[in-house]
Amino acid sequence: MVRSLFPVVVLLGLSAQAADFQGRARLWLGPGLDTNAKREFVSKDVITAPDGFLFGLGQLEGILRFAERFRVLGSYDIGARKFLLFPTEDTVVQAAQLEGTVSFAKYFAFGLAGRARDRRGAERDYTDLQGGAVLDFLPDPAVDVRVAINAHRFLYYNRFAYSFWGPDGSLSARYRFDRRHALSAFGSFNPRTYNGNARAHPGPEGTEADTFVPRSDAVFGGGLSYAYRGPFHFSFSYSYFDQTSNSYGETVKRHRLSATGGFRLPWEFTVLASITWQPSLFPDGVYLNPDLSIVEEDENVSSVTLKVVRPLTKWLDLDLRYAGYLGFYPQNAFLYLRHVVSLGLAANF
Repeated sequence: MVRSLFPVVVLLGLSAQAADFQGRARLWLGPGLDTNAKREFVSKDVITAPDGFLFGLGQLEGILRFAERFRVLGSYDIGARKFLLFPTEDTVVQAAQLEGTVSFAKYFAFGLAGRARDRRGAERDYTDLQGGAVLDFLPDPAVDVRVAINAHRFLYYNRFAYSFWGPDGSLSARYRFDRRHALSAFGSFNPRTYNGNARAHPGPEGTEADTFVPRSDAVFGGGLSYAYRGPFHFSFSYSYFDQTSNSYGETVKRHRLSATGGFRLPWEFTVLASITWQPSLFPDGVYLNPDLSIVEEDENVSSVTLKVVRPLTKWLDLDLRYAGYLGFYPQNAFLYLRHVVSLGLAANF
């Protein structure tokens, strides 16, 4: 009996030696202030409702490499925000990602990947699901190219007509000139079929009618970015987003310019800053429906963010953050203005 188990023990020992796992965990806790807790577009001289909040954010991520050919990576994030005066704006957001790939034919890797995001609260409950196949081309350590084909299902519970499904394809590539300079590009296409009908063009009296034709959108995105990693970090990117819809008022085209930087200061301070300018164009005019776009932390408006971090111990950091958001639609004289400040402790494991 002992002799028959010997090959199994040896095999398990070799497997354990060939496997390599790396992971980390991070937890943020603290208070904050939001000057536009309800995230409202308002007319000129209309004051938005500010509120204080308590927040918590947890992150887990890990990667497992096995026998130099197999790789499995995953991550899980959960964030919660509790407002003091407007409990209807409380939110809980969860996101998970899992991917497994296997190398073959020297320069290629094939695998399966899935992503899920679920948001509850503030009348913006939704679940976003994507899953499919990925193919990587790695001809050189300086080059990596990925093609992904996914099935995409979006469920918007508050207004189910804005839920959709469809295929989702993307192509991304990165070239590293050396250890410090890299150039990336991406493109994606996502035809969407919605659970509701398209909206007809308003009649002569401004009335709105359904066309009784299912709404369908063609969504295209693409962009370029440059990144520098040296004594300081810097990146600059341009991207274009085009959502063409057969439903009146819901076609949107958006340009996005973004710059980010990170550098160290005396007394162990680290500063991370970003500025984003992204004007939105509405060929039909602005149709300000609250369901037109679901606003998240990465909002579809221009923004400035600043983060200052200082380690207190080997595993505990002090984390100060500011984010300012600005959106203006001159056709309708609507303004979106929001400032968010938070101070928290971040624990690293």
